[in-house]
Amino acid sequence: MDDHTTNRALSVLGSATFTEARDRATQVLANALRCPRCQKLLGHVFDNLGSTLFLDDDPVALACAFDPGERDPFAARVLAACIVLSGRARVLAVPA
Repeated sequence: MDDHTTNRALSVLGSATFTEARDRATQVLANALRCPRCQKLLGHVFDNLGSTLFLDDDPVALACAFDPGERDPFAARVLAACIVLSGRARVLAVPA
């Protein structure tokens, strides 16, 4: 989990390791639950994406996909937290 692509979520959370990122992600989501805009963002994430977050997803790019009224400067951090806590490894159907 230390490859370059996973580091996008870790970087957004300001973490050097996956263990540290999990701790920060837990804090970020706890704070997000107190923010109405973040709650709306989280609702859309899980309604629209469900369990399809992957560890190599780019939280900044995902944040840009939401309408401006549904995101704020913390949206990428909230999405990075979701990736770290709920993301799964991407599996290729056909080996490269």
